[in-house]
Formats: sequence, C-alpha cells, structure tokens
Amino acid sequence: MFKTFTLAAATVGILGAGVATAHAETLTVDGSYSSLDGCAADGNNGQFQAGGVQLRGEDGWRWSCDQGADGLWYMTIFR
Repeated sequence: MFKTFTLAAATVGILGAGVATAHAETLTVDGSYSSLDGCAADGNNGQFQAGGVQLRGEDGWRWSCDQGADGLWYMTIFR
C-alpha cells in the first residue's frame, strides 16, 4: 500500500513539474548589447523593458544574457 502511494505521489510530482515548465514566461528584452558587461549591468538593475511593458525583479522576473549569432548580447527574462 505504501509503495503504491509513493509511486502515485512521485508520478503526480513529475507531471506537475512538466506543467509548471510549460507555463513559464520567457521574453527577450528590447534591444541588444555589445558586451556581456553591459547586459549584466541592466540585468542587475532589476528593471526590464519587453514589448513596451515594464517588468520588475520584485515581480519574480529573473534574467540571463545570451550571445546571439551576430556577436551581440541579448537579455532574456523569465519567471
């Protein structure tokens, strides 16, 4: 009985994690940066502009800087 309950709980947990990932929000911030330092400076500021909307770190948004194929750096924000 305990093994059945444990297996059922683990299955629900795995399915729940997949659903949470599917509904995550990811946006690319307007503009690009010539250096990683410039991107990180804006990220550390905690205020982001994406699609004309102001997003704040206090609202649960996190950021990462990724280099594009063109050599420029782009900030991606997610929560």
